[in-house]
Amino acid sequence: MEKVKTYISGLDELIEGGLIPNSTTLITGKTGTGKSSFCVSFIYFGAMSGEPGIYVLTEETVQNIKEETKNVFGFRLEKLEEQNLLKILAIKPEFPTQASGIEESKILKIYVYDLVDQISELVKEINAKRVVFDSTSILELFVKDKYLGRIAITYLINSLKEMGVTSLLVGTIPESGEDLSTLGIIEFLVDGIIKVEFVPIAEEFKRTLSIRKMRQINHSTFIHPFEITKEGIKILKIT
Repeated sequence: MEKVKTYISGLDELIEGGLIPNSTTLITGKTGTGKSSFCVSFIYFGAMSGEPGIYVLTEETVQNIKEETKNVFGFRLEKLEEQNLLKILAIKPEFPTQASGIEESKILKIYVYDLVDQISELVKEINAKRVVFDSTSILELFVKDKYLGRIAITYLINSLKEMGVTSLLVGTIPESGEDLSTLGIIEFLVDGIIKVEFVPIAEEFKRTLSIRKMRQINHSTFIHPFEITKEGIKILKIT
């Protein structure tokens, strides 16, 4: 099977050459651990290698992600857009209040169906091979019922697979708790999980990642330090 390369320095060798085609991988961690930087690297270097991508934002604006990417990496996402190698979709959800009389399940269905339709149109428009969904927290925070949350996230994941894209979904680990996401649901539905952390090592704080799950792949089980550099994310060798 030909794998989908992440083009993140040092990562592909930890997962037998890359991700399974059409798979979904959760990139999760607490605030400030480098999740979005990780996903930008995946989309940017994929596009530069001829694999167009869609970057879906649910909490940030298009301008913010462009400025952050330029400041952190020096990458100019506008150039990829001009070449039809990248589409950035910013979602501004405005859910009706309970007073509207619309049931939560119906609101969620309308929102998720519309979201999937928008992604699908962009995938077709540029023949995208990669999708980043940053982040799933907006869905998880909105849903009070875990059953509805599972249905919504399952629909999103299955739809991405049907589009023929390889996807990274960004999750958030609560500051307290043992789950790998806000609701503790998505980690059971995705094909892979990469957990990023910001931990004290000696007298400094370092970023690390661990591959918690990767279906069909004999992956590394070690904790690996990584750095955010001007050339992108770099996984450091363990000595």
